[in-house]
Amino acid sequence: MYTIKELADLAGSTPRALRYYEQQGLFQPALVAENGYRYYDRGNLLTLQQIMFFRELDVPLKEIQYLLDRPDFQLLPSLKQHQLALRKQIQRYQKLISTIDETIQSLEGDFKMSDKNLFSGFDEKEYEDEVKERWGDTPQYQESRRKWSSYSDAQKEDIKQQGGDIIRRMVTEDPLARPADPAVQAAVGDYYKYLNRYFYTCDVEFLRNLADMWVQDPRFAVNYERIREGGAEFVRDAVHLFCDSHQSAS
Repeated sequence: MYTIKELADLAGSTPRALRYYEQQGLFQPALVAENGYRYYDRGNLLTLQQIMFFRELDVPLKEIQYLLDRPDFQLLPSLKQHQLALRKQIQRYQKLISTIDETIQSLEGDFKMSDKNLFSGFDEKEYEDEVKERWGDTPQYQESRRKWSSYSDAQKEDIKQQGGDIIRRMVTEDPLARPADPAVQAAVGDYYKYLNRYFYTCDVEFLRNLADMWVQDPRFAVNYERIREGGAEFVRDAVHLFCDSHQSAS
């Protein structure tokens, strides 16, 4: 067992940081003695390690709490995901360092660097590749790519803004709101029209599957958790109600 100071020293952190993690519901001591002293065991160490790995990957604390609290969270698969993500970061940083080195040498006159190599290591297609891996060559994916490439930069920014506004209306910060509330259902309807207008032909069953994915995949769920706790489940339930009513109407 470790005291809070001993654990902070061991982890290269501070007692203040550990107390803050505790206040945020991320990290609880194994034992609190009658005098108020906190003591931490091996399980606490592994939990703290997870928190620090997520922090290294720039995951906000609220999202870390959501990930750690998931019923299906497992330590070993999570560590393997951290391992893969960090290795990708290392590879990317190595490329960027090489680009910096070559740019410096080029500016110092040692050699002429090609225009293409100036941007080596800046890979903005990573998200696109992930989407393609998930959706493959579905008609929706192909239609979405075709439509998106036809928009100007100004149009893309406007579309993103519209989507963000609708999502905030769907999730809603009102703690008394319910998925069946007219305002929430109206927002789901607007999002349904938004997808069909700007991205792909989307029937209600496809929308239902999207909502299920928002809950199942933490990378999507955290977008709704940023707005309110339990936001992903709230929107999924709202979308299911919307789809049920529209399937019945048809």
